[in-house]
Amino acid sequence: MSFNGQGGGFARPGFRTLIAGLLLAAAAWGLCSLDRQIEVFGFGASGPDARSFPRVALWLLAAVVALRLVLSLRAEDYPLGTPARLGRVVAVAASGAAALWAMPQFGFFAGAAGAGIIVALVLGERRPLLLGLPLIVAAVVAYCGRHGLSIPLP
Repeated sequence: MSFNGQGGGFARPGFRTLIAGLLLAAAAWGLCSLDRQIEVFGFGASGPDARSFPRVALWLLAAVVALRLVLSLRAEDYPLGTPARLGRVVAVAASGAAALWAMPQFGFFAGAAGAGIIVALVLGERRPLLLGLPLIVAAVVAYCGRHGLSIPLP
C-alpha cells in the first residue's frame, strides 16, 4: 500500500481470500474429476449430455471466484482472526468433504443431512426446529431427485 492508504501494492490476504481459494480449488477438482463422477451412456447423439450442466456450472463458479480474487487484490480483507474462527471454516469444509466421501457408502440422504446439521451447529444454530431443517431439505431433494427427475442418487 502507498503512504496515504490508497492504491498501490497488494492488500494482505485474509478471510475472503481463504474462502475464494477454497472455492476455486473445489471447482478445479470438480472439473478434473467430472468425467469419472458422472457416467454417460452415449447413443451417438451429439449435443448436451449429463455432464453439460455440471461442467457449465463449475466453469462459471471458477470464473466468478477467479474474477473476485483479481478484483479484491487491492481491497482490504477481513483478517483471519482467532484460531476458533479459522477452525469453524475448516469444520465446514471438512463436513462437506466428509459428506461427499460418505455418500457412496451411506447414501445421499445421510451425507447431505449430516453435513447440513454439522454446518448449522458450526454456525451457531441451537434451535431443534432449525436443526431439523437439513433433514427435511435432504429428504425433499432425495425424493424429488430419485422419483421426480429419475436421477440415480447414491
